[in-house]
Amino acid sequence: MIFVEAGTRSLRSFDAQLILAEQLSTRGYSACIDAEYLPENAGRGRVYEASKFLVDPDEYEVDTLFVLGAEDIGDRLLASLRQKQLGADVPVIATGRFATQQSYVGAKSRLAYALGREANVIDLTELQPRSLLPAAASPLMTEIQPAPRAVRKVPNVTIVLGSMELDNPEILSCFSRMSNQLVYNLRLIVSGAQKEVIRSSPFHDLPANLYTDLSPHTLARSTDVLVMFGSGIAGVRMADFTIELIASGGVAIDCTDDEAIVSSGVPALLGPKTPLALAGYLTGKVLGNTSQIAEQATRSQWLHSVDISRLEAAAGLRPKTRQPKERSQRTLFYPTNGVGLGHAQRCTVIAKALPGDISPIFAAFPSCVPLVRREGIDCIPLVQRTDMTDNANGNDVLTYRRLGAALQAGDTLVFDGGHVFDSVYRVILERNLSAVWVRRGLFPDGRSRHRMVQREKVFDRVIVPSEAFDELNDTYSHGSHVHNVGPIFRQVTQSEEESNQLRSRLAERFGREFKQLVISMLGGGVASDRSAQLQAISGMLEDREDCLHLVVTWPGSKVQPATFGWTNTRVVQTFEATRLCLAADLVISAAGYNSVLEVLYNKIPAILIPQSAPYLDDQERRARALADRDLCAIITEKEFMKLERTVSDCLDQGDLELYRSALEKIELPETGAAEAARIIAQVKDEK
Repeated sequence: MIFVEAGTRSLRSFDAQLILAEQLSTRGYSACIDAEYLPENAGRGRVYEASKFLVDPDEYEVDTLFVLGAEDIGDRLLASLRQKQLGADVPVIATGRFATQQSYVGAKSRLAYALGREANVIDLTELQPRSLLPAAASPLMTEIQPAPRAVRKVPNVTIVLGSMELDNPEILSCFSRMSNQLVYNLRLIVSGAQKEVIRSSPFHDLPANLYTDLSPHTLARSTDVLVMFGSGIAGVRMADFTIELIASGGVAIDCTDDEAIVSSGVPALLGPKTPLALAGYLTGKVLGNTSQIAEQATRSQWLHSVDISRLEAAAGLRPKTRQPKERSQRTLFYPTNGVGLGHAQRCTVIAKALPGDISPIFAAFPSCVPLVRREGIDCIPLVQRTDMTDNANGNDVLTYRRLGAALQAGDTLVFDGGHVFDSVYRVILERNLSAVWVRRGLFPDGRSRHRMVQREKVFDRVIVPSEAFDELNDTYSHGSHVHNVGPIFRQVTQSEEESNQLRSRLAERFGREFKQLVISMLGGGVASDRSAQLQAISGMLEDREDCLHLVVTWPGSKVQPATFGWTNTRVVQTFEATRLCLAADLVISAAGYNSVLEVLYNKIPAILIPQSAPYLDDQERRARALADRDLCAIITEKEFMKLERTVSDCLDQGDLELYRSALEKIELPETGAAEAARIIAQVKDEK
């Protein structure tokens, strides 16, 4: 294991460690970073990036130790080296940019004092006389790709704003026009302050990433043309991004005020100093000639100066070739980051409709694992989200690591959810996956549409399962990659005889005969608290001796203790709620996507009580669409006093027959699981 250390501890030096660790890993080495180097203010993006490399040094043996920034060695590094007590056979390599011979000798002396022997100190000013960023602790070297990169049908253009001021409204307007071009995909790399300006502007839907949202290596792989504005190079990450891009056959355009890229000898194009002239420059001079520009860059002597094989030779390292384990391509389904039972159930329906030559697997949270496995599908268990406020993204970092370990280039990831988490976004780009987003709609008023779809471009296809009625099918994005399909839900067939047998088994199990069976499915209290309504229903059914009331929840859901105190009410945790509903006289349910479709397609009379958590879809709007067609009754959270009268009207006044009649007459769209499965299989075949 190669340990990557740094002379001092700061965000700047930690970025250098991450960059070298990534480069070494790409070359086939096993590289790591002591977890103590992680700065407290690392930020979310760096935490994801570092999670692949951070280790407890006590758990690993040091084969080689690399020290960056040896021109400035702090006492903490020296203490760490003394504590490690490295054997004489463990190579220690240090790199630095030394202004004088005396500073070089001084660094060697300090390291020798801590190690008890000489270290191999490499002066980067000699190895790389014209560095793109002379102040960088990173060697800023990379692997030179021998073959031209594949040409994308629609090239990706990444613009680094650097120190550019956004006080001129014409600049963002210009970028907005560019982002709507069909001949290239635009991405901005911005600072936190610049992103806030964009968010508060009329152009808030611009595709903008922070400097740490993706690693320089991932940025280079997903970019064809880089454009850099501002004064100088915007930090070591952007310097490494530039080097890796050109070394892999990409095109860099220097639009900086001081021509910082070109003046370092980098084979880049000199572009316009203002974004207002960039669009015409790209389409007129660059995009049709990227292959020729990249081919000309390969003749530059600059490439020799950034070839990481020179650093390896100076350090005495031998590159290793990792042979990936041969296996068939995977199709992995990942329901949303949370409880996600409805998402998981929808994914299992699609997975079972896939062609026989595709064997899907799932990555799901504990609440969903039994549901998936009972369908005969392998499942990778993930770590559930916790309530810890100091590490809100901790479980998604673990998800990112597990998804990354399970997937490799050529695999397909199917994500079902409303928000594309960092784990999904990063793994798709880093592993070069085929990707499909199963995206449901009907978001409540006030939800920001652009934030929901801003990561849509990393997906090859977007599958939108429809609602039952056209007025509920909101459109959030357009394009040939967006596919609207019919409703997707779990369909159950149950005869009248089977329903009667189920009622008999319930009577036997609970030791009481009944004429009326009422099912309540108001959720497990995760999204919104419906315990008051549940207690009210249990109370109003308590005096009905011929009625059995079942509170039905998913296995593992939370149930209020007071629910167990009623004589006529029983709690049932099951994955077969639909079968119970088919045997019931009345169902009282939340108005989630799956629940409503099961009510409609199975012709089940129901009272819908919409949940109203701000992160849920608009359940009240969905329930209203049914109620307006006399297909159900609806009780909102503001109509609590109406609940008892509605239940009585259903059980005693014949309203159930009204709903049954309307349900029998309604025409519903064809279901869409088979079409969704066909689209996923098609994406897999295209890779």
